[in-house]
Amino acid sequence: MQRRRFALVLLSFVFLLTIVFPSSSSAAASDVPAPQATLLTQVQPLGEVVSAVVLKYSTNIDGASLSKSSFQVQSVLNDVYTDRTVTGVYTNDTGIIANRSTHGKYVIIELDTQDKNAGTLTYNATIAINQPNALNYYISQKQDIATQKKTVIPASPQTVNATDKMTPIVDDFQKNLFENKDGYKLNYFMFEPKVESGETYPLVVFLHGNGERGDGNGVNLLANAGAVTWASPEQQAKHPSFVIAPQSPIDPVHKFIWADEPRNSAVADLVRETALKYPIDTNRIYIVGISQGAMGTWRLLEKNLDLFAAGVPIAGLTNYEKAVNMYAPVDPKHVEVLKNVPIWAFHAVDDTTVSPKNTQEMVAAIQAQNGNLIHFTEYEAGIIKPVGHFSWVPALQNQDMIEWLFAQKK
Repeated sequence: MQRRRFALVLLSFVFLLTIVFPSSSSAAASDVPAPQATLLTQVQPLGEVVSAVVLKYSTNIDGASLSKSSFQVQSVLNDVYTDRTVTGVYTNDTGIIANRSTHGKYVIIELDTQDKNAGTLTYNATIAINQPNALNYYISQKQDIATQKKTVIPASPQTVNATDKMTPIVDDFQKNLFENKDGYKLNYFMFEPKVESGETYPLVVFLHGNGERGDGNGVNLLANAGAVTWASPEQQAKHPSFVIAPQSPIDPVHKFIWADEPRNSAVADLVRETALKYPIDTNRIYIVGISQGAMGTWRLLEKNLDLFAAGVPIAGLTNYEKAVNMYAPVDPKHVEVLKNVPIWAFHAVDDTTVSPKNTQEMVAAIQAQNGNLIHFTEYEAGIIKPVGHFSWVPALQNQDMIEWLFAQKK
């Protein structure tokens, strides 16, 4: 009887110890509020993708408690829920993809940018325009995680909705509206470098292609790396410069968006006004264009010899007035004007959207007139993916071309 009473007393004592002094292996549950969720996107050569979700907590999270299985990330498009592939989960105090740390208030959930639903744009073939997707992402915590103080945030069926996004480089562009003396209005986006007193800087003008037309929605910054190439930290460290990226409106009347008037002249007017308002080296103004933007580049170079120091037309027509099936014979008067202009042209031989004969014949004609300032990179069949028209993908990653461009002066 006494042994039984002693055993009961001992069990009661152990039970009290467990309540008063919880085991370190089963820390108290936390009442940390749900985190704020933000999408982190990046512009890749073939367009913007959601590359991570950033969760901001009210307290430091223990990075050691995290794994790729800690969270489930789903994107919703047209009411279809699709899992994104989680490639890494870690903490830091910056809220960006970098600087992994042991503890931090930000949890970075990196995602596979090759997922079929990673992109933020959908190309509407009927109207030939890239359209922004409604970005709806839901994040659920599938496993327990811990705070720096070792309290537990338990797994939960509740989801956190992320609709806001951050896009490095793109977010540094400011949207503006330009109106020239004729009353024509043009949306454009501008990047300003870190300016030092008394210094002047080059200006790069980027003209987008047909699929990036819009009403100032910024798709011309997102559908490819055309504008962000020049504003990237890597290029700005080597060549600090201003960048402006006009966006053509959706205009069913004028087929050639950057070569037709009034847009062609409006771009030149915008460049001249920008050069007056900012510390820009007027001897180092450059123009780069892809597809329809390349058409505008050829024509702007021809009509504004006093303005541009050099140009880079990529996969565009050279004589759009006579175009049939996106090809037109070279106009000799264009050659005469352009033969002394520094130009580096790009085209792929298997471009079925804009015939490479346009660029081939223009380059040959300029060289025949002793024009020795023109460069031409012609990509062999099968190099450009997914289609031959996209020669701007490797062209804009060509560091030799970039160094050449910034070396040009009027």
